[in-house]
Amino acid sequence: VTDTIISRNPLTQTEVGTVYKTNPSTLDNILKGSVSAQKKWRQLRVKERASILKQVRKQLVKKSDEFISLISEETGKPFWDSFIEVMTAAEHLKYMCSHAPLVLSQEKRSPGIFIHKRTYVRYFPHGTAGIISPWNYPLILTASPVVEALLSGNTVVLKPSELTPITGNKIRQIFIDGGIPKDVFQVVHGFGDTGAALVESPITDIICFTGSEKVGRIIAESCGKQLKPSILELGGCDPMIILEDADLSRSVSAAVWGGFSNCGQTCISAERIYVMDSIADSFIERLKKEVLNLTQSDSPERADIGGMINQNQKQAVKSFLNETRGEGIIFHLDDKKITEDSSCFLPPTIIEIDRSSSLSTQSEIFGPVIMVTRVQSEKEAINKANDTEFGLSASVFSKNLRKARRVAGQIRAGSVCINDINSNYICASLPFGGVGVSGIGRVHGPEGLKAFSQVQAVCEDRLGLKKELWWFPIADVTKKWFKRFFKFWYG
Repeated sequence: VTDTIISRNPLTQTEVGTVYKTNPSTLDNILKGSVSAQKKWRQLRVKERASILKQVRKQLVKKSDEFISLISEETGKPFWDSFIEVMTAAEHLKYMCSHAPLVLSQEKRSPGIFIHKRTYVRYFPHGTAGIISPWNYPLILTASPVVEALLSGNTVVLKPSELTPITGNKIRQIFIDGGIPKDVFQVVHGFGDTGAALVESPITDIICFTGSEKVGRIIAESCGKQLKPSILELGGCDPMIILEDADLSRSVSAAVWGGFSNCGQTCISAERIYVMDSIADSFIERLKKEVLNLTQSDSPERADIGGMINQNQKQAVKSFLNETRGEGIIFHLDDKKITEDSSCFLPPTIIEIDRSSSLSTQSEIFGPVIMVTRVQSEKEAINKANDTEFGLSASVFSKNLRKARRVAGQIRAGSVCINDINSNYICASLPFGGVGVSGIGRVHGPEGLKAFSQVQAVCEDRLGLKKELWWFPIADVTKKWFKRFFKFWYG
């Protein structure tokens, strides 16, 4: 058994770097150091913590080219995809640092009928946050919960994916270079057992996990037994509804980008498209033409899309494609590439799914596959969109905004885009998370900051009386007065 993890470019198999796995005793020491550091970190005002994290953003911008290159090396994605990830992380840092002092400030609350009381809410950190991040967006899906946890006054122990460990180390380095104390943000490396140790440790006070539904359920069970709060982002099988009056040009472009960016390895990828039958032929033909214009290669400078993260992921998507043969594959770019096992490439694929099939709604594909289903009505589109246990994101396209909003309001999902796709994630003010098996809790926006915070309700006496009227002993006249007041005030 080796004590190192070698990171390789999935498309070229060249070595990117090596990290040492964190052994149990080292992990325990790291967690203890995190607890000690948190006592001082939490004493800083939110504004002071935000000031430090602003310097982290400057470090990210300064080293953006290095990040773009590294992310593309470890994941096989094009430079453009990596740039979008870096920009999104910078936007997230900018928003959070600007708004955290207000979001986490003391909030005055109404005392109701007790006008002689002063009531307010204040926020304080959980303690040590264990964050387990994935490989598909190794910067932004790591940086966003780390930033929110730190701004809220927690210390962080991060376990990045074993497929992108070098990016995980580089993320920590810019935080340290920006002024975050070393024990306040630490990184551990390993496989599932390391993540499990982080979750099961009595030292971690909150867990944030982004990954598969299967692992998410295990983490939820473990946290539940410990009564430990958790934030779980567990993927989706997102629907896209194209109504009859949709702008076809924009809808098609959105479908191609939403379905094939990052080679479809996106939790909010447009996997299921429900298009009105009257415009379906035109939509599919345009979709095929745009897909033909995509460039797929191992050249990150020139490619529109790269490849799968590894052979296991490729084989999983191939298995799904084989299952759908009877459903009717309409189009794919290169049949030979689908059966070729020597590379991590899979071509963008469009499938038309039979209206009666449930195959496309109950599993996340996580690959360059778009499934198109013709529908006869708005109601049918909504029903099919909701016919899944997932509920992460969705999109609706129509020139009639009132109609689009009505449809969007009936979609069971954590977020919905109207005449757009995936832009909600880049909007740092919006909460991100799902319903159903897509997860629990939210990151981003004020909700993300508060998710990493404990809430304390405070009620203060303002008059300094010797006793309240309802304290013992209670006079009969007081009881009568309260009953009369009750009927007058609430009746």
